Amino acid sequence: MKSEFTQLNLDLIRYSLVWEDSHSLYEALEIDQTDHLLVITSAGCNVLNALLRNPASVTAIDLNPFQNKLLLLKKHIVLNHDYEVFYALLGFAGKTAVNDAWNTLMKTLASGEQSFWSAFFDEHPGGLLTSGKLESYITSFYDTLDQDIQDKLQQLIRFDNIKAQYAFFKAHLDNSDFKPAFIAYYSEENLQRGRDSNLLKYASDPIGPAFYDRLLKQVSSALLSANFHFRFFFFGLRNLPADVLPPCYRRRNYAFLRQQLGKMQVVEGEAMEHLLSKYGSSITKAALSNIFEYISQEEFGHICRALIEEPDRNLRVVFWNLLNSQGEGRGNSNGRIAVKKRPLSSKSSFYFKNIIQLQFVPEKTVNLTD
Repeated sequence: MKSEFTQLNLDLIRYSLVWEDSHSLYEALEIDQTDHLLVITSAGCNVLNALLRNPASVTAIDLNPFQNKLLLLKKHIVLNHDYEVFYALLGFAGKTAVNDAWNTLMKTLASGEQSFWSAFFDEHPGGLLTSGKLESYITSFYDTLDQDIQDKLQQLIRFDNIKAQYAFFKAHLDNSDFKPAFIAYYSEENLQRGRDSNLLKYASDPIGPAFYDRLLKQVSSALLSANFHFRFFFFGLRNLPADVLPPCYRRRNYAFLRQQLGKMQVVEGEAMEHLLSKYGSSITKAALSNIFEYISQEEFGHICRALIEEPDRNLRVVFWNLLNSQGEGRGNSNGRIAVKKRPLSSKSSFYFKNIIQLQFVPEKTVNLTD
C-alpha cells in the first residue's frame, strides 16, 4: 500500500532528535517482555528507549535510509565504544570532544562507513543531535534574539515553582519582542526551512500562533527546568543536566542498552505497509511518531479499515498529532477500535497537540463481549 509518504524528500538526515518523549511513549505503550514493537526510526532515540523496557523485540522502520543509517551508527558506537565516546559524539561535550571521539570511532568503522561519516562530521562538527535539518533550524532561533531576551529565556529554567515561572514569562516575555519573533520564525513560510512542506499540506490553523499558544500552556503547567525538549528547543545542547536527558543517552542505562541491542532489527520501508504484511503480523504495539501528519483523513480511515480486516489483529498503535486531528473522532468500527486521546505529559515537547492511542482488538473478543 503506497501512500503520500512516498512523496517526501529522503536525501538527508531530516531529524537528529526524536521529539516524542520517552515518558509519553512508556505510558501509552505499557511495554512488557512479551511485546514485539514497531517504532518509527527517526533519529533512533525512542527505538533505543523502547529497548530499555526489555521487550521481546523492536523493529525500527523508516522510509528514509539516512535515518536508519543514523540509528545503525548509534548501535555501532554503543556496541564498540565506552559511554564517553557516545556522549561526545552526540554533542554534549562540545566540538573538540566530538572531533576527538570521531577519531576514536573511525578506527572501528568499515572503510565505506568511514568516508560517509567523515564527510558528515566535517559538515556537522557539533555532533549528532544538532545535525538534522529540523534541529538545525530550531536551535538557530535562540541566536536571532537580542541578549536581553536570551537572558530572560535562560531565567525560565531556573525556577522551581510553576506559578512563579509563568508569572515571569507573562511579565517579561509575553509582552516583549519575543512573541512576534517566535510566531514569525515558526510561520508556515519559515518552518518549511526546517520541515518538509508536505507536513503542512493538511494543517488548518496558522502554525506560529498555534505553537505559541501551546508554549504558553506548557509554561503555565510544567516545570521547564526538568523538560529536556523545552531546553533543547531553545538552547540546544547548552547546559543540559544529566538527569533530564532521554533515558537512552544516560550513563546509567548504557550497559543495559548494549545488552538489549540484539533484539533490534532495522527495516527500510513504510510502517503501515509493514504492519499489514506477514512480517508485521507478530507486532503487538507500534509507536508511529507523527507520520499521519502527512496523509489525508481519507487515507487514515483506509489504514484503520485495513487493520480491522484482519480478524485476529490485537494491536496497540500510538501516534502524536502536531497540526492535524487524526484519530480524534474515530472509534467503534463494530467495537474493533478503542480510541484514547492522551494529554501531553510534563516531559513532552510543547509543540505537539496530543497523543492518540488506538487499540485494535480481535473480532472474537468483541463477539464474546456482545
